[in-house]
Amino acid sequence: MKNSYEIVTTKVFIQSLAKLESFLQRKYSSTLSKQKIKSIKTMVNAKLTVNPYIAPTSQRLLTLGIYQCRQWAVDKHNIVFYRIDEDKKKVVLLVVMDSRQSIEKLLYELVLLS
Repeated sequence: MKNSYEIVTTKVFIQSLAKLESFLQRKYSSTLSKQKIKSIKTMVNAKLTVNPYIAPTSQRLLTLGIYQCRQWAVDKHNIVFYRIDEDKKKVVLLVVMDSRQSIEKLLYELVLLS
């Protein structure tokens, strides 16, 4: 079956993925962090390319004044924020984070990195 949506990553998403991997490596192990990142990538490609509407609009980001973003709990502790470009049939990955993190703090750190 052909996927109907293309996955596109932003620079900030790539930075947040690296931060998540580093966090998991420090907290657990290098092996677990690599497995978790691979699992997140696999889930994103398997699910969002077929049905990007599986996740609701992000209330966390709405409270920060960021609209039209969706928040998907990929697993127990990891969240992917993304938006859908329906005209171009693309899913734009914005940020990935551990659900126990502060979204405000993470976004602030990511802005400083870019």
